[in-house]
Amino acid sequence: MRPRILVTGIPGHYARLANGANGLAVSYSERQKQPETKDEFLQELRNISNTGNYLIGEGALRALAPHAKQVPFWHLYNCSQNGDGFEQFNSNFDICVFTCANLLRKGLSADAEAEVLGKLKMPIVMLGIGQQNRKDLENALPEGTKRLLSILKEREHYFLTRGFETTGFLKDQGFSFVQPTGCPSVYFMPDNMRRALKKLPSVQIGKARTIFSGYLGGNQDAILDANALEPQDSVPQYVVQDEFLLFDMRVEPNAEGRVYDSASGKMIGDVAYPGTERLKRPFDVRTFFDTNQWRAWASSMDFNFGRRFHGSIIAMQAAVPSLMVAVDDRMREMLGFTGLPAVDATDIDKAENRAEFVADHLAGLNASELVDRYSDRERNFRTVLREIGIGQ
Repeated sequence: MRPRILVTGIPGHYARLANGANGLAVSYSERQKQPETKDEFLQELRNISNTGNYLIGEGALRALAPHAKQVPFWHLYNCSQNGDGFEQFNSNFDICVFTCANLLRKGLSADAEAEVLGKLKMPIVMLGIGQQNRKDLENALPEGTKRLLSILKEREHYFLTRGFETTGFLKDQGFSFVQPTGCPSVYFMPDNMRRALKKLPSVQIGKARTIFSGYLGGNQDAILDANALEPQDSVPQYVVQDEFLLFDMRVEPNAEGRVYDSASGKMIGDVAYPGTERLKRPFDVRTFFDTNQWRAWASSMDFNFGRRFHGSIIAMQAAVPSLMVAVDDRMREMLGFTGLPAVDATDIDKAENRAEFVADHLAGLNASELVDRYSDRERNFRTVLREIGIGQ
């Protein structure tokens, strides 16, 4: 008999429409949100904190068996706090898939996760778990995260990690079923991912309309990228994920009292961030709360040059060739495991001519090898899910 699968953790974009839950039932609004005022826009961004995270929940649910049931984590947490309701979850499900990201990090104590998963009396699959920086964890693992790992040691568990470094850390903690599979977002729309990889060597830098992503307001790297790579006769395009929340990027309403156009995803208010004066042409800045809208827009572009992992993955899901810039250990781990094309931030920063550096790197790529490596990782991911009994 196939296991009854409960899915929770990081959600897909569809969770934005959830307006209530009672027991096993979750209700969804039929009215699409249009967060166009400043307060509405920023609140919508806070609800997910990083729009790239929507790809994690979306990719996970698509990879799992179709009878898997998504229950919002906030509902499980509320049931835990209220002291009721967990009997029905434990009696109606056989296994829980918890979708996560860089859960193992110095600044995050997984208290809520420990609270909820500690009350689920079933095997737990930690899908997409990763670490931020192992050096930070060796002597400073947060108490809530220590409690979560202790809970998982008491029952059957499965850790499907983002890469080899997280796998090594968890094995050192004494866990047995730990396998690197990569982030589930990487295996959503795999045919388009392969198409994107095949196109990479033929991208013409200086002529390709390019999507940029990074940390505007935190640094000016994306500005340097756009000045070097964007065609002279076009406007550079930048996609936001969390910059308005975490960095010095601000927006104020236009004359209509709006900061955001829901139809296009374009920021139409007065957007400000350090370094604006250095841009040859100001960015068109966009934010997407719906991954389908994000992919549809991305598909009209020629190339993606991204300092954000998920901002680049969604472009590849739309068959847009993408080259990532590895900016930290977390990103290096994911790229190192998947083999997706990337350059290191330190290398591009040292390049005398950024456009020539990127063009030369693309020309030297072997598209067939990239596709074969990706296909191997995809097979591995789906094989592990089937071995556990939760895959399609």
